[in-house]
Amino acid sequence: MKLLLLSILLFYSGMLSAQNAFGSLHSNYMPTNSVNVNPTSMLDAKVWLDINIIGAGMYVNNNLIYLEDQSWMSVVRDPESISDQDIGYDQGRNKYHAYNRNFVALPSAVWSQGDYAAGLALGVRSYSGVRNIPTYAGQFIENGVEQYVPQHNIDYSAEKIRVASLNFGEIKGSFAYTFRKRRRDLFMGGLSVTKFFAIGGAGANINQFDFNVNNDSLWQSYHLQADLMYTPDPKFNTKGGVGLDIGFTWERLVGEAGSYFPNSKKMGCRSVPYLFKLGVSIIDIGSVKLPENEYLYAGYNFDNFAWRDYGDLELNEDNVTDIFADEEPNIDEGLIRKPSKIRLPTFASVQFDYNLWASRIYLNASLIQGMPVSKKKFGLRHANSLSVTPRYESYWFEFSLPLILYEYRYPQMGVAMRLGPVTLGTDKLLSWIQRSNLYGADIYAHVKIPIRYHPKCRGRMKSVKSKNGQRYKKYHPCDAYN
Repeated sequence: MKLLLLSILLFYSGMLSAQNAFGSLHSNYMPTNSVNVNPTSMLDAKVWLDINIIGAGMYVNNNLIYLEDQSWMSVVRDPESISDQDIGYDQGRNKYHAYNRNFVALPSAVWSQGDYAAGLALGVRSYSGVRNIPTYAGQFIENGVEQYVPQHNIDYSAEKIRVASLNFGEIKGSFAYTFRKRRRDLFMGGLSVTKFFAIGGAGANINQFDFNVNNDSLWQSYHLQADLMYTPDPKFNTKGGVGLDIGFTWERLVGEAGSYFPNSKKMGCRSVPYLFKLGVSIIDIGSVKLPENEYLYAGYNFDNFAWRDYGDLELNEDNVTDIFADEEPNIDEGLIRKPSKIRLPTFASVQFDYNLWASRIYLNASLIQGMPVSKKKFGLRHANSLSVTPRYESYWFEFSLPLILYEYRYPQMGVAMRLGPVTLGTDKLLSWIQRSNLYGADIYAHVKIPIRYHPKCRGRMKSVKSKNGQRYKKYHPCDAYN
C-alpha cells in the first residue's frame, strides 16, 4: 500500500505545479525553450532558425513522503530492491504540499531575424498541485484514519485546501519585436497566444472543514464548505480556451544598436554581443475550459453530519463528487460559478542575464512568482523559485549548473548539457547521484535542429580550376558581403 501511495505521488500526473527546466531555459541557442519564460527571448538568438523535433520532461516534488537513503540511479538499476520499509514520512511540518509537471514538446520552431522573431509550437502539458494539507493529516495518511487512535476524539479544522489537476494539448504562436534602439540599448516586446485543447481535469476547493474523528466507526462533521469537480472520461477536445504570455526585455550591447540587425544579411550578418539583458514577463495568463457535458460538479455547504461506518465507504464510480449528496439539497450550486474552467499556473518572472566572458560564459538570475488563485475558481498556483545559473554556451556544446531555491526555502541544484542537437538535464541533480531521502524527481530532454545562419549569410567552398589545370577548393564569402 505504501509503495502504491508513493508511486501515485511521484509519477501520476492526474492526482498531483511545476519546475521550469532551468538548465535550458535561458540559452541563446535554444529559443524554442526560452520563449516559455519570456516571448522576447527569441530576439537576438544565436540561431536564425531553431527547430525542436521532440522534447519531454517531468518534475515532481512533495514534503511528506520520501524514499529513504536512495538515489534515482540506484532505483533505476535495481527497482525490485525497494520495499515498504524504504518509504518514510516527514511528520510534523506546518503544511504539506505536492507539485507535478509533465510535458511533451512536439515539432516546433522559432525564427529570429533583424528586429523580428516568431515561433510556432505544438505540445501537451500536465499540471497538478495539492496545497495546504494540515499537519495532522500526515499521521492519517501514514497510519490510516481508522487505525490511528492517538488522533481520535479531537476537534480538527481544515481550511483553504486546494487540489487541482489539468491535462491539455496546445498550439502556441509567438511574436516579438525590437521597438526601439537607442545608443547601445535594445528595447523589445513580445507576446504568445496559445490555443488549448482540453483533455481532462479535476479540482477540489475545501474552504472550511470542521470535524471530529470520534473513533474507528464514527466521523462527526460540524461544518463543510467545499467545491468538487472532475472529468470522469478524459479525452481530447477541440475546445479549451485561449492563454496569453507577455514579455519585455532591455538589452545593453557592447556596440552600437542602431545598425544592428541580428541574423540578417543587413550589415554583413555580423553579431554584436550583449553585455547584459533584463527581462520581465507574465506567463500562462488564462484558463483551460472543459466541455460542459464532460465534467461532474458538486457544491457543499452544510452543518452537523454524523458519518457512520466511514471506513466502509464505497465511492460511486459514476460520480465520486456525490459523496455527501444526501446532505446537500443544492448540490449544483456552490461558491464556484464557472466550474468548467481551471486556471493555468500563471506566474510573473524577472530574468537578468550577464555576459561574463567572450559571449561564452554567462550568469543568469531569475525570479518566478506564482500568482494566487481566487477561492471562487479552480486552478493551480505555480511553484515559486529563485535561481542563479552559470552556463557555458557555444553552437555545438553547452553546459549549465542552475542553483535553485524552490518555494524560496528548499535548495536544489540542477545540471543541463547540450551536445549538438541533443539536450539532457535535471533540476534535481543530487537526487540522481547521491543517496539521500528522495522527495521527488526531475528529468528533461530535447532533440533539435539549430540552423545558425540565414541562408545568405553562409560562406561556401567552390571548386576552382588553377592555371596548371588542377582543381582545388576555395572559400567564397556569403552573399551578404558581396
